Amino acid sequence: MESRKNRIFTEGWVEFVSKRVARQIAATLNNTQVGGKHRSPWYSDIWNIKYLPRFTWGLLNERLAYERAIHKSRLRTEVAIVKRETEHFARSVKQAKRDKKLLKKNSKANKDQLQEENTAVTTYDHSAHRSQDTSSAAGSSADSQQLLSNKQKGKPPNSDLLRNIFSGGFQR
Repeated sequence: MESRKNRIFTEGWVEFVSKRVARQIAATLNNTQVGGKHRSPWYSDIWNIKYLPRFTWGLLNERLAYERAIHKSRLRTEVAIVKRETEHFARSVKQAKRDKKLLKKNSKANKDQLQEENTAVTTYDHSAHRSQDTSSAAGSSADSQQLLSNKQKGKPPNSDLLRNIFSGGFQR
């Protein structure tokens, strides 16, 4: 529980026996300095006093009870939202674990199936595939000769193209 020294009041009420005295005090003290000693933390604070006509203590208690009820309902709503979010997160974690387990199980089954298929399949001849790759990568014989000459000169492979682009199409 909070100690009395640390309390910070934002509003308060004073009841007077006479309406006339209440109006005079409200008019006199409104927008005046609280005062006290210079070293007091409230020395430079200002009173903000207002006379409330037709105001009773019953209305005050009713308003305070209403504000407490609103505060409690907001807290209940926030707790319900946090609870829902927590349950959703827990469900998501459980689902992720299930999915991971299922994926692991399926990948194991797929590996076993692939191993069975690989043992039944004949080996693939890679030499024919390699000979096709080298001829298609080099393109035509003129292109391959230009690449070789550029390599020998120490130029990058597309230096002529780059020179045409960045020199505005003029060749030297």
